Amino acid sequence: MPLKLKIYIGVIIASAIALFIYLIPSLPSLSNIWLVLIFFLAISAFAEFIPVDLPVSGAVSIGFPIDFVLILVYGPAFAILITALGALIGEIIERKVSWYKIIFNASQFALSAGIAGMAYQGLGGVVGAVNLTNYIIPAIVCAIVYYLVNSNLFIFVIHLAEGISIWSIWKTQLKGIIATYIALAPIGFIMAMVYVTIGIWGIILFFFPLILARRSFELYTKMRKVYLETIRALAAAIDAKDPYTKGHSERVSETSIALAQELNLSDRDIENIEYTALLHDIGKIGIADSILGKKDSLTSQEFDKIKEHTIMGANIIEPVDFLKNSYWAIYHHHERYNGKGYPDGIKSEDIPILARIIAVADAFDAMGSDRPYRKKLNKDKILKELKDQSGKQFDPKVVKALISVLDKEREE
Repeated sequence: MPLKLKIYIGVIIASAIALFIYLIPSLPSLSNIWLVLIFFLAISAFAEFIPVDLPVSGAVSIGFPIDFVLILVYGPAFAILITALGALIGEIIERKVSWYKIIFNASQFALSAGIAGMAYQGLGGVVGAVNLTNYIIPAIVCAIVYYLVNSNLFIFVIHLAEGISIWSIWKTQLKGIIATYIALAPIGFIMAMVYVTIGIWGIILFFFPLILARRSFELYTKMRKVYLETIRALAAAIDAKDPYTKGHSERVSETSIALAQELNLSDRDIENIEYTALLHDIGKIGIADSILGKKDSLTSQEFDKIKEHTIMGANIIEPVDFLKNSYWAIYHHHERYNGKGYPDGIKSEDIPILARIIAVADAFDAMGSDRPYRKKLNKDKILKELKDQSGKQFDPKVVKALISVLDKEREE
């Protein structure tokens, strides 16, 4: 483990302990609420034990609403205690990470709950108030602070452990979690309101629907994984027709995702481009091997046949409902920015952005791979060719994004 990472983990653990000691005077008497402590500890540990992987990246648990209830009803000290112990128990049972990761995760959750609770009280929020609607603004700030502290602690530990840039971690692993927190925060607030009115049964009333929602989301992510594995198998079968293109679709997909993230496309577009790039050459399944593997120059008739693969590919995936957003990107991925491409000769912004991204990723990998008619080029020559064709064959914004992605990879 790098020294900087050891120091960072040590600082976070020490900070969590120090904050808890500082807040101990505000801790409710545990002898009076021992049943409450056991109840919340059980559901907190259970929530951390069953996180769900997000579709693009990262994971999320349903523990945040529980932490929110603890902060609003019992204060930051009690929230730290239950959150930290719940995380420890949940991850120890799971046994998928090392001891220092377990302690760090418990500490970061404790700090998030403690600092968020202090922000709530600092803005006038009253712990355990019967009418929590009077403190909506402090509660909103509390939820925001919890997310910011938790996410930044996570970002820095990944940055120090793996050397990935902070911006890359944000885009790939945390950007998609914001919507989840936005959805869970109101649930936590309502759970707190119900809890102060009817007690533990109020939490149970909401917790089971949360479990059902989590199960539905888990089924969705598993279904998406099956779709993606099927697509990957199909792409591999297409690439296997030509030994020179083995792994081509997978590499184009990885580069396309990186470009989409660099261009700040939506999570949905990033997900779509993963499918689309894997299948961009699916139309070649209808092209004769003698043409695909020809070492000499293609005749005009053979090249016309090659050009048909974009239309054939789009037609193949058209009946598949979950691939409907891939149709036009596959259809147009050989258009040129200056309008001299195929099949329709459209240009500039008329070409779908996913098609423009795949065009650059496709060319980048093709030039970096051995082909029957030439040896692969080195990166300097590839970048020179891409820059020369910027504004002609390729979208200048996408070329610029690729250069930026490669520069960041070198730095990392």
